[in-house]
Amino acid sequence: MVNASDPEEIRIALAEDQEIIELRCAQTERESVVGNVYLAVVRKVQEGLDAAFLDFGDQRSGFLHVGNVHPACLDADLSAVEIATTPIRKHAYEAPLAQPESAEETATEGDCDAEASSELAALPEPESQPSIGELLQPGRAVLVQVLRDPVRGKGATLSMHLSLAGFCLVWMPTMGRIGVSRRIEETEERDRLREILLELGNGEELPVIARTSAMGQSKKILERDLRRLQQRWNTITRDFAKAKPPCLALAEETTAVRACRELFHGGVEEIICDDPATSQALRNFLKEKGADERVKLTEHPAGKALFEAQGLEARFQSLFRSRVPIGNGASIVIHETEALVAIDVNSGPSGTGSLEQTALETNLLAAKEVACQVRLRDLGGILVVDFIDMAEPANRHKVEQTLRGFLQEDRARMKTGRLGSFGLMTFTRRRQGTGPAKGTESMCRGCGGSGNIAHHKAGALRILRKLRAMEMPSKMRVRAQPGVVQQWKRLHKPLEGLEHQVELVEDSQVSSGDSVIEHLGTLA
Repeated sequence: MVNASDPEEIRIALAEDQEIIELRCAQTERESVVGNVYLAVVRKVQEGLDAAFLDFGDQRSGFLHVGNVHPACLDADLSAVEIATTPIRKHAYEAPLAQPESAEETATEGDCDAEASSELAALPEPESQPSIGELLQPGRAVLVQVLRDPVRGKGATLSMHLSLAGFCLVWMPTMGRIGVSRRIEETEERDRLREILLELGNGEELPVIARTSAMGQSKKILERDLRRLQQRWNTITRDFAKAKPPCLALAEETTAVRACRELFHGGVEEIICDDPATSQALRNFLKEKGADERVKLTEHPAGKALFEAQGLEARFQSLFRSRVPIGNGASIVIHETEALVAIDVNSGPSGTGSLEQTALETNLLAAKEVACQVRLRDLGGILVVDFIDMAEPANRHKVEQTLRGFLQEDRARMKTGRLGSFGLMTFTRRRQGTGPAKGTESMCRGCGGSGNIAHHKAGALRILRKLRAMEMPSKMRVRAQPGVVQQWKRLHKPLEGLEHQVELVEDSQVSSGDSVIEHLGTLA
């Protein structure tokens, strides 16, 4: 489902049986820059952080860690394009930080498959690693790619290890060899893909990785994808060899096409789109993919809500609520902080079975929903799930394996822990920036993000205590919620025990717990 009729927000969902399996969202006013390639200039080098801050044309400087700096930067005479086209030698001082386990993490965090880890294994670390100051100096121009969008006041995360994702292949100029996704397990298929790519390179090792979607594809389709990637790369090396930084060297494809490229697989039967222009772009996408005859492209009638018609709108709106029902009266409650997400499992009415059996059934339902919500909301950082306590180790093991199984369907990089005796299971997940746009919501001014507001009685007491703390008799104007003013008059006689002259003003815009006290002057 491609909902692109509203230009303010584009939503793309992979659905099955009226359930959202995968989701991509983007706001046009804050469109993602992940995957874009920029010619940037180094502004500041921070030795203490092992990082540099680069100006790539955004409002905030981008963050480039020393692990994402190309080792060829040690040669100050090399240009930005020459560095980007230099393959990393096996004895280079360090493996790229962005390539620990998957090609998916290298540049676009979702455009490439996570199965390429065998081809991107960490290189041996050297005896001495150059510092960030030895690699980069202020004023130097380099080609970088955005790994993560700016978030919560932090600038974008950048990398000098570029990666261009295609339909079947990934072009990685710094790799310098042919790779095959590790999810392609058949030896014959792996050898076939290597032979085709070697033949397309006229016997030379091309810097490409065959993605999972390359499995079973003909030489013609692989060649078409390869030539397309080579053309994009040649555009960078030709047009920006002498360009003046900062500037955009290569922009990613439109949100709809990029999302369909990420979500597209052999099981997709139909694409439904509600925007004519986007439908044409997707038609071209299917034609290049060679799937225009197999996959049906349907244009949804204009003026009718696509997600509502397909029964997906209610599911989408639930992603903005903290409590999510999971069946049998049970639910999970999700609370997100900047670096940690707490997920609590709440049981419903007890069933006919034992307490242990009821806890097991509820936890199994919660495990599936937790994995789904984490993926759809694109939650990241440290995640802690508080399952209902179970006495039997076998039941805890079953819940742990169930959650692990559902988490494997997630394309993001993560590490899972064990389910302990206290019912807590911890895992980490790398945010991809594909969930519901954070810009659609803001912190509540009433509660300050805590989810709770003070009672009127508590608000009146806070005013009284603040006034008592002021030593000099003064003339005060207090602006408070109408309910707080009424509580003040009901519980305390005006000026009782106070030497201040207080004027109470009802103001519904003020939080009940944070009334505004204005000092109008000192009394004689």
